[in-house]
Amino acid sequence: IYLGYASGQKTVSLLFQNYGFSLAGFLSGNWWTPITSIFLHASPEHLLLNMFAFYFFGRVVEQQLGWKKMLLIFIGTGIAGDVALSATALFGLSSPLIPTIGASAAIFGLLGVAMFLKPLEIVLYPYIIPVPLILVALLYVLYNIIAFAAVIASGQESEIAYVAHIGGLAAGILAGLKIE
Repeated sequence: IYLGYASGQKTVSLLFQNYGFSLAGFLSGNWWTPITSIFLHASPEHLLLNMFAFYFFGRVVEQQLGWKKMLLIFIGTGIAGDVALSATALFGLSSPLIPTIGASAAIFGLLGVAMFLKPLEIVLYPYIIPVPLILVALLYVLYNIIAFAAVIASGQESEIAYVAHIGGLAAGILAGLKIE
């Protein structure tokens, strides 16, 4: 959004089309987008919120597994979010044309692993209230499932890729089960 003011909205649209993930873009040859989309954000607020969540959940995973495994989980679960989004597009539940951006699916993946590694770790939610990590995870899971169902029921598009969050989380849970 802020980049749009400086460079023009058309530039931002092209950036998101070329480096954001969409099934149509990926199938047309933009094979890099499952990675590049993770590092694009719509606004400074979007980036800041992802950075806070990355700190809380990534810190737990990094302390337990090291930075290399944490990075591998981050990238892998981010890609898993794109796979989940692609599956919904194939079933006609989301548009294959709209590019998605952000690290949320990868952060949900870290959350999925972290809740197995240290379920009783105290984190601050929403950045001010100390609660066990497992409770935060369950709240996020419940919220995203309800929100995704509401989007499907309404028949409208959402700017938030809830199914990518769920896909990243599912991949994180699978990774957490494998680690345990």
